[in-house]
Amino acid sequence: MNPLTRGRLLAACGIVILSLTLPFAAAVAADRPSGAGQLLLWLWGFKIAQGHDRQRIDVNSATVDELRAVPGIDRQQALRIIAQRPYATLQGLARADLSPMTIDRLAQFLVVDPDWPSALPGPAGTPTSR
Repeated sequence: MNPLTRGRLLAACGIVILSLTLPFAAAVAADRPSGAGQLLLWLWGFKIAQGHDRQRIDVNSATVDELRAVPGIDRQQALRIIAQRPYATLQGLARADLSPMTIDRLAQFLVVDPDWPSALPGPAGTPTSR
């Protein structure tokens, strides 16, 4: 088969496949909020993560599994974070051997709840006097 003919055949197959899948993909994408760029990425099989859908995790109450779900935290780091609790600020994660750059990167995923009892000074769970 002539290479030029083979190229035309492949191009024709590509056009047919695209014309069959594009209307279906457009109908599915119309059912959910997305931009035109997300439709194209969806066709290619990429998952677009929405930043506003992500809930931040409190480092003073999170379990090992919850901390491991955070991108960039492995099991050992999660165990060190839990062992060094309580934290008054995210910068206190330096006690768990996390670098300031890592803490800044993790700030979009983690939070320190100031109302959490173990974040208060003194023994955990003990009310402080005023």
